[in-house]
Amino acid sequence: MEMIRTEYLIMQNLEDAGCTKEFIKYYMSLQSDGRKQVELLEDYRKELVKQMHGVQRKLDCLDYLLFYKRTEV
Repeated sequence: MEMIRTEYLIMQNLEDAGCTKEFIKYYMSLQSDGRKQVELLEDYRKELVKQMHGVQRKLDCLDYLLFYKRTEV
């Protein structure tokens, strides 16, 4: 019973982190290979950080434009 709850919590955590159903299924299939699971999570984290930096760059561009436009008004 505890194992089922633990699996559910892991799956919920992965879903909350934005993982796709396919990713979660693959991750769960690797339960006997903890190293591979860690690699998979690290790769996903790197991708999220990359996306975050992309969004930050876009925000920086908008902030610059807002600053520029506010000085005109």
